[in-house]
Formats: sequence, C-alpha cells, structure tokens
Amino acid sequence: MSEKIFEFIMVILATYGLITVIYDLILTIKNKSKYKNSMIKLVLIVKNQGDTIEGVLRNVLPRNFIRKLMPGGKLTILDMGSKDDTLEILQKLEIDYPCLEVLKQSEKEAIFNSFEEEGKLEVN
Repeated sequence: MSEKIFEFIMVILATYGLITVIYDLILTIKNKSKYKNSMIKLVLIVKNQGDTIEGVLRNVLPRNFIRKLMPGGKLTILDMGSKDDTLEILQKLEIDYPCLEVLKQSEKEAIFNSFEEEGKLEVN
C-alpha cells in the first residue's frame, strides 16, 4: 500500500516538473521574440565588493534569472575602480558564466555601444 502511495506521489511530482519545464520554454520563446530588438541593458555598478559579489552572482546566475529577465541574456558589471579583489573575482566569474560582461572603470563607455550602433543614443 505504501509503495502505491509513493508511486502516486512520484507521478504527481514528475508531472509538475514536466509542466514547469514546458511553461519555462514557452515563456523563454515568448520573451525572446517580444524583446528581440529591445534597447534595454542591465548594468550592475560595483566598487569594493570583493567580500560579497561572488556569493551574490553565484546565487542569481544559475537560476537563469538574467536570461529570463533580459532580451540579450547578458548582465554587464562595471567595476568603478575597486581597491580590493572585486575586479579579479568578476573576471574569474566571467569565464564561468558567459552571460556576464565585466568592464573596468576605463571601459565604462562600452555600456553605450549597442545603443550607438542602433543610432538611438548619442553619447557626448
């Protein structure tokens, strides 16, 4: 009897998992087509966050949060001249996570490149 209950619970959980996967696929396809030429860019500006930045990013990135939220599926992180090891940590994470783009303070104008290419924004 307990074996039948266990099997029933497993079927319910497997069905729920399948429905969740299908739902996520539909949302992903819908969002990609909806925001294909969107002029939105998600930028995280940090300074001296070596103690916390790796934990924050390793918690958020595996959940596909950025890919679901943004049309390009990229998160740009701008380090504003950190004196600690923030930049080194970010560069290491950039290798592990292709959805990251890490910029130094001297490269901050690169944030606007995609906008300038579309002719939508002029940076003075």
